[in-house]
Amino acid sequence: MLKAFLRTPLWIILSDMEMKAKHILSLIGLIPLVALITGAVYSSGGITFYSPSYNGETYYVGQSITIDAIVPQQFATDGATINFFFPNSSLAVTIPVQINGSGGIYVRNAYTFPNVQGTWQITIEVAGGVAVGSINVNVIQRTPLVTVHLGYSVIGQPIPQTPNITLTFPNGSTTTVPLQGTINVPSGTLYQVESAITEGNIRWATNYVSTGTITPTTTSITPTYYQQYLVTFNYTVQGGNGYTPPTVYYHSLGTNETAEAPATVWVDVNSAYTYSPQLQSSVQGERWITTNYTGIVKAPGEINAYYINQYLVTLQSQVSVYAIVNGVNETLNSTNWFTQGTTIKLENITHYVSSTERYMIANFSPSALITVNQPTTITVNTIIQYLINVNSPVQLGAFINGENESLTSGWYNQGTTIKIENLTYYMGSGERLIIGKVLPAPQLTVNASYTITATTITQYFVNVSSPIPVQVLINGSKATLNSSWINSGTTIQVLNYTYNVSPQERIIIVGISPSQSFTVKSPVNLKLLTTTQYLVTINGVSKFYNSGSKIILNASVPFYETAMFKGTYNVSPGSAITVNQPITETLVVSPNYLILGVIAAVIIIVMAVVVILLRR
Repeated sequence: MLKAFLRTPLWIILSDMEMKAKHILSLIGLIPLVALITGAVYSSGGITFYSPSYNGETYYVGQSITIDAIVPQQFATDGATINFFFPNSSLAVTIPVQINGSGGIYVRNAYTFPNVQGTWQITIEVAGGVAVGSINVNVIQRTPLVTVHLGYSVIGQPIPQTPNITLTFPNGSTTTVPLQGTINVPSGTLYQVESAITEGNIRWATNYVSTGTITPTTTSITPTYYQQYLVTFNYTVQGGNGYTPPTVYYHSLGTNETAEAPATVWVDVNSAYTYSPQLQSSVQGERWITTNYTGIVKAPGEINAYYINQYLVTLQSQVSVYAIVNGVNETLNSTNWFTQGTTIKLENITHYVSSTERYMIANFSPSALITVNQPTTITVNTIIQYLINVNSPVQLGAFINGENESLTSGWYNQGTTIKIENLTYYMGSGERLIIGKVLPAPQLTVNASYTITATTITQYFVNVSSPIPVQVLINGSKATLNSSWINSGTTIQVLNYTYNVSPQERIIIVGISPSQSFTVKSPVNLKLLTTTQYLVTINGVSKFYNSGSKIILNASVPFYETAMFKGTYNVSPGSAITVNQPITETLVVSPNYLILGVIAAVIIIVMAVVVILLRR
């Protein structure tokens, strides 16, 4: 048989084997063939091996091996032994054979390999060891076949070429085939999918797990390819500095992504992108905005967002303020963003609330003409004026803001004090007559529009004792009552209001003597009893408490945290404090690191166990 094989021309053998190999490959779906005779030979110790034909040839467990070899001619017709050694070098079996007259040894199905995987050594000994040849073979377990469907889908335009998949079989051989059709491969075959096909600044890429192992549960490998453009997200800024670069939100491989501009990235075709609408500054009241911050990626190249420098112009005013902004008449809002270099010319216009009340603009701060080059606060200082009508048969004299003047009808600033002068006749202690009766009062502070009418009336002295200003309704008109002469029959109602010493301290009225409301028919001693209160803020919640009050600071804190009230008093939860000044206390909670450490350790152990189990 060996001689017949040797007499066959090599190209016929190779051609025949190639045709058989192609036929077998078409049947088993690209499975690498083991132990195909290729015409190769292996020599060792003067002995030429034809089967096995090369060192390291692979056989399966349970497969029989045929020994085909030629020894030197001088040993023709002699006896010889074939030895099989386990991977651990121990002898498995010895087979005696007879060398034929041509020096050939041929033993069909000489030995069937048991389930001992690894590298076996086969030796042929001639003449008691005069000639010894050896060859190694690898014995492996036969791998089952898995049928896998190959395919792909595309989001975008079709891919110009079919992606490939590279298969690495358990025996170490590798082949690359198009990613389409159906294959039958051994379980344990490694695969690697072509992750991207690029043509300049356009590509088709997939986020499919590009490498893996085919197992009996693998049914298909069908990645999705996204057509993408290579895009540079850039931006341009007009004016200023100290801004933070914009963040760009875009889509890549079907996933939302972010990048800090400028950035060159692969972006899905016809997907949306969005820049940060505005850039923040290290300077409060400064920003950069853009109007072209969003769009659709329709081509590769550069996308540029243009940001304009703006400053915050804050308006503090009790009235509407009109201004000429870059030559256009506008009404300013309380907060306004203006582009750098904008000119603002403020207009001084009197604002009439009614026919008896108006606002006069006293001045603008910093000025009436502003060029916006930084954050600016415009303060409009106004004066409230009320119309005062005087009705008297005689010319009244009065102290207006302390100056002795003739009182006439006209506009008076809010807060102006008017004290009417009267000729007075004293009838006894606490009683007098004045030449003219003055309504609504002989002394008033302008906080509304009044008509002052003078007649002759009887007055009694009202003595006021109070640590705070006494606000009253005198015949229904609000006024501040000091110790003074009051017209007979005048009704006085003391207003129970709160006097704010500061935002954190106030005084409240708790008692009025002789009563809260009375009619003046004789001299009166009016006395107000008051209590001081302080603002107490606990964890951002504010409330006024009487001076001397006791407060217990309570807080519920989880076991994994610790807490302390910090502020005016630094105390623990459950402590009592006395209110004798404005108080601010904030519960400061911090982690209980001991408890958190234990929890973290438990989580780490659980995660480690999960990872170990998954790897199994």
